[in-house]
Amino acid sequence: MINQREYLGTLAKNFTSLHNLEYKVVFNLHENIFFQKLVSKEVLEKVRVKPIEYMKSLLFLDYFSRIMQNNFSVCDNLERLSKAIREKEREEEQKSGIDKGDQGASYFSLETVVLETGLWARESRIKSKSKDLTKTEINQIKARYDKEEKVDLSSPITRKIEPYYEGIGEMILSQISDNMKPYIPGVESRADLGALVFSDYFVKFFDDKKTSSQIYAKLKSKDFLSASIIAYNRLGQEASIDKLKLALEKN
Repeated sequence: MINQREYLGTLAKNFTSLHNLEYKVVFNLHENIFFQKLVSKEVLEKVRVKPIEYMKSLLFLDYFSRIMQNNFSVCDNLERLSKAIREKEREEEQKSGIDKGDQGASYFSLETVVLETGLWARESRIKSKSKDLTKTEINQIKARYDKEEKVDLSSPITRKIEPYYEGIGEMILSQISDNMKPYIPGVESRADLGALVFSDYFVKFFDDKKTSSQIYAKLKSKDFLSASIIAYNRLGQEASIDKLKLALEKN
């Protein structure tokens, strides 16, 4: 039985950085390394999410934008929606004299992020005139996915990883739901981790037992990419304006 914190920390240590941005005022050193290793700067600089679900949302969006779609338009959509809601909130705050701060609706929940991403995916499918990802699109996704170098863990970890990276491993572990943690030993690349998280949050917010079973079967066989493609195809079909409105009201 592997120590999941050490395993994820070892992976993070060996991932190449996506960028070298640092946010010294708001985030600590561990959080900055987490961002550099796992989240594109295009995602970091766009999204306004409640602190408790911030990192979960970033991981979800990074995989969707960077691997599945190869563009960050959904982040622009989220930014525009957040700004529009924030403007409305400011008007209400001026009238009431109550500042909502980071508890306002413009600070999205993870559910809102997932649903807005689903609506973006639906629009993308309408434009492509295909219900699901086409074979060409899947091949393109696979090419991007396979560019993520696998970490060589063929040799077992014989000594305890330094506490610094074990701490980062704990941060990553806390983003993954308990029902998905059994699949962590199959993760070998940043793309694998992104696919696991992406699949995780589809299962979390949609009561689709048939699709969830298919996802779990792919994860069990360590086919993380296929699990995420199944989640993507259903995400665009399950998301709706009504569900998004309900999520925003819950914010």
